[in-house]
Amino acid sequence: MKFKLDENVPFSLKKLIESRGDHQVESVFHEKKIGIDDHTLLELCLQEQRILITLDTDFNNPVMHPKDSLYGIIILRPSTQGKKAVTSLLSHFMSSYEFEKTIKKVLLVESENISIRWDCI
Repeated sequence: MKFKLDENVPFSLKKLIESRGDHQVESVFHEKKIGIDDHTLLELCLQEQRILITLDTDFNNPVMHPKDSLYGIIILRPSTQGKKAVTSLLSHFMSSYEFEKTIKKVLLVESENISIRWDCI
């Protein structure tokens, strides 16, 4: 599977994701696309068939981001701030949820809950 890390998530997630399977991970930061607007980012992810991983809850808005405009989004909401909390949350998510089930969905991942915010199929 292919993923794109938003500029607000640690780049170290790339190594974590790639260590768990045959996954390709790109980063907004390393592609020098910092400051790209949300619509353009989602369009890019859709074209590249990449699931966006972000901390930005603005992506949890089906009015602003219609279902035909995205490939999949994982919104991480750790209970505390910091790189370690984000990494721990994603690691927990990966051990309890199959990445394949994130295609065409918007997921909100919290420490005690994984919820499908909307299904785009």
